Amino acid sequence: MVAPSLRSKRFVMLPLSPADLDEATAIFADARVMRYVDGATRDRASTARALEANQRCWTANGWGLWAIRDASSGAFLGQGGLQPATEVSNAAVELSIIINQRNWGKGVATEAGHLIVFDAWTRYAGHEIHAIVHPDNSAAGPVLRKLGFRHQDDELIRGETLQLWQTQRLA
Repeated sequence: MVAPSLRSKRFVMLPLSPADLDEATAIFADARVMRYVDGATRDRASTARALEANQRCWTANGWGLWAIRDASSGAFLGQGGLQPATEVSNAAVELSIIINQRNWGKGVATEAGHLIVFDAWTRYAGHEIHAIVHPDNSAAGPVLRKLGFRHQDDELIRGETLQLWQTQRLA
């Protein structure tokens, strides 16, 4: 499967790959970025494994994570897309968007999220997409609402109570 690119006026999104290792490692090493993602930073080796797993996901499922880049400069802004929802019962995929700290509050997550969700319904055959959110992440809820997600429930995930958000296919 050849993974597609997504484009908007501000962004170019290409499938996240081992070529993005240095930039992805920098984001995952930032404790402020990762505090609501995994609760801990990731090193280069774990980031490399995640990028390889993402390539396998694209090949096996036809969906995965993209590198979000500035359309003008090519600067790496973060990553976003669908990933297997391995920690939630009755959920197949989850939306994941991680933006580097210097681009917080600039609408990157919302705009990239719209591209991702719109595209997801063309390549993902399921009827629901979930998102897992730490309750202290006050920025995530407003972004997810703009993307059509609703807070569904709170669940014990990774040893703590996290919010489970969900959106459904309209047709």
